[in-house]
Amino acid sequence: MIDLEQVRTFVAIVDAGSFQAAAARLGIAQPTVSQHMSKLERMLGHRLLERGRAQATMSSEGTRLLPFARTLLRIAARAEASVADEGLVIGASSNIGIYLLQPIVGAFQARRPQLGALDIRIGSNLETARRLEDAEIDIALMEWWDEREGFDAEIWREEPVVAIVPPGHCWAKRRWIDKAMLMEEPMIGGEPGTGTARLLQERLGIDPAALKSGLQLGSTEAVKQAVRAGLGVSVALASAVRDEVAAGTLVAPPLRGPRLSKSLYSIVPSPTPQASPARRFAGFLHEEAP
Repeated sequence: MIDLEQVRTFVAIVDAGSFQAAAARLGIAQPTVSQHMSKLERMLGHRLLERGRAQATMSSEGTRLLPFARTLLRIAARAEASVADEGLVIGASSNIGIYLLQPIVGAFQARRPQLGALDIRIGSNLETARRLEDAEIDIALMEWWDEREGFDAEIWREEPVVAIVPPGHCWAKRRWIDKAMLMEEPMIGGEPGTGTARLLQERLGIDPAALKSGLQLGSTEAVKQAVRAGLGVSVALASAVRDEVAAGTLVAPPLRGPRLSKSLYSIVPSPTPQASPARRFAGFLHEEAP
């Protein structure tokens, strides 16, 4: 079994640059630092650090271990806080975290001032799912969920999805656009893993492979800039383009046919107690969130 104190010592040496500096940082004797490292290297069967007179550098095996070591320490800290029922860590996919979450969190804190520290971790949908599985967050808010075991997922919001074009585009003054028109223009893609392609297929019957592929970008902000520059059209959550549509820098022509909306999910690990901050926040999303 990996010993957390030995892992903590390894990370301290890497961050401080030497055994002596790590000992000072951890408040322990230098021989203890050396002992921790020797035991960790024996347990793993690899040399993790190259010792020099003035500094220690990672071996290739140490370099591979480092991200896992940091994750282990983060999870340990989260476990301690969870047992003490201190605070809440919310993980959110980029669009939810940037365009929807802040006023909801503000309202939640205003009604529950006794809640401890609250933290928000924003990342891609895939990254948020990984953080949930690794216990780095208490609750995840995502644009999709794949029904993996061990978690409780509920839809807390149906968020409209709209097409967006620049003001000078030929669609900008149309009363509506349809499926065939969407397939004629280069479609700019945003963050992968948001389920937008699946939504177009399920609601409009558009095969993603039949769309004219435009730029593939990593965020909604980048997509908006590309659409404004006339590089193609796209679809986005209505909340993500509300300000630009109101200012006239983007236009959202109505889509003819079924109303497009994306289900937003709240997910917590199944063993999470009903009285926990994560469950209380999930309940707030469903019943009281603005």
